[in-house]
Amino acid sequence: MEESFSRKRPSFETFRVWFIEEVERQAQTKIDNPFMNWHDVGSEKLRENIIDTFLEMLESRFGFQPVFKTKLSQLDSSLESVIIQIFHVFSTMFLVEHINEKAYKQRENPKH
Repeated sequence: MEESFSRKRPSFETFRVWFIEEVERQAQTKIDNPFMNWHDVGSEKLRENIIDTFLEMLESRFGFQPVFKTKLSQLDSSLESVIIQIFHVFSTMFLVEHINEKAYKQRENPKH
């Protein structure tokens, strides 16, 4: 039986835990408030490294990296907002990847 699509994509809560773990690892501090200002995590270079490492982890686990038009390390928002933005783009791309995979399988196995 084919695994359910919804079981493959992480929940937002899981995604948030992964991102906060990366922030804590690189910033070497405990994050108790996900609504803290993103700039308070550390320097722009640190925030950039956190995002780059996190996106590389997503690529290794899921086979693609979300792509952003804006530089996430410069966002003036909460940490939670950054996570939401990454998750939204990731989820959209994940869905597109899933649809493409289904379409390619249908092309390979025509029913006619």
